[in-house]
Amino acid sequence: MFWDEEAARQGVAGQTVDAEAQFDAGGFGARLRDARLAANLSQIDMSKLLGVSQATYSRMENGRIEPSRVTSTLLERASQAVSRSMAWLLLGSPVRARVRLAARRTDEQDVRIRAERALGLMELDAELDDVAEFTDLGPRVVDDPVWQRFVQPMTHASRRQGKERAEHLREALGLGVEPLDDVPAVLEHNLGVDAAVLDFPDGLSAVAAFDDERALAFLAVCASEPWVRQRFSFAHELAHVLFADGHAYDHDHRHSPTEMRAEKFAQNFLIPEAGVRAWMTEQQYEPNDRVTRNDGCRLADLYGVSPTTAWIALADIGAAPKEQAPTSASAAVVAGTLARHQTRERSCHAERVPTRVESRILEAFRYGFLSADATANALGQDPDILSEARAIVDGPRTGEASDVPSPA
Repeated sequence: MFWDEEAARQGVAGQTVDAEAQFDAGGFGARLRDARLAANLSQIDMSKLLGVSQATYSRMENGRIEPSRVTSTLLERASQAVSRSMAWLLLGSPVRARVRLAARRTDEQDVRIRAERALGLMELDAELDDVAEFTDLGPRVVDDPVWQRFVQPMTHASRRQGKERAEHLREALGLGVEPLDDVPAVLEHNLGVDAAVLDFPDGLSAVAAFDDERALAFLAVCASEPWVRQRFSFAHELAHVLFADGHAYDHDHRHSPTEMRAEKFAQNFLIPEAGVRAWMTEQQYEPNDRVTRNDGCRLADLYGVSPTTAWIALADIGAAPKEQAPTSASAAVVAGTLARHQTRERSCHAERVPTRVESRILEAFRYGFLSADATANALGQDPDILSEARAIVDGPRTGEASDVPSPA
């Protein structure tokens, strides 16, 4: 993201950069190439944005450029084009080196490149900690986050562990057996886990990232996924956090014990068995009755899960309908909630940056640490909105008093 020229001369950990002595042309070119690919830009696109010839730009990526050619103007343009700080372009980032990443994917493409949106947000969040003038503005990552209190690694994985951990977590957080209206809000407000909906490339459906140095867990699901699938993916990734088995670059095979445990955790976290039994009693079912297909559709809609997940939850207590589970859209028709289903589907595909991170980025924009373009890129928003808001949200610069309270 674009800071100012002075910020470009600051290392990621606040170290002063001697550009002539420490400039690594090879590293700079490699970072520029990775960021360009993540931004889905061609070398021709970048050469135009930087105001250089394609041949010159190609030499940059190949590490064949003199330090004197890397001017503050070129860095600023590159920073805005690829949504990376100038400090990162010059020096790289320890955040990316230390973050542990796990992902649900359907192919063998490089996860770190494809999860660039998530890594970029984590990196920017850490950079805001490193700007001295910004250290008193929040909300920062808290010490001893709530989610760490529930982490309990287990040597052997089983479905029963997933079910029991979900039940215990609901009880400990005071969630009862009621439907969870907003799963990301539960992750953020009840557990201190950052939750995001981001545009990932095809083949990447969810990411769990860990920055141990900052005690941060960051979960992100793909914006193109259906609403019920996003909710389930959030809960599934949370299981990997709590069982401490999301420490590799990829999750195990979908039929492995750890994956099946995470699936069972997600199911019972979203639609707990006790809630299903209570609902059946309210619907005047006897303990050994099978639920009708229509009521199964209503149960799925009530708890915000796919009909398949509702059918599995009912099968666990011997009450699944005899018919196969329909699609979510068909279930919404049966439940009489088609308009709500369509509204959920339309709204869920917009990017959602974690609330805490969004607040910090907007605060940095208000205090002049981030440009409108950089802020818009980070948040996945229209830069015109930020530009228009500048006149009314432009806060004091360093050393000036503010009459606007910091976020809680």
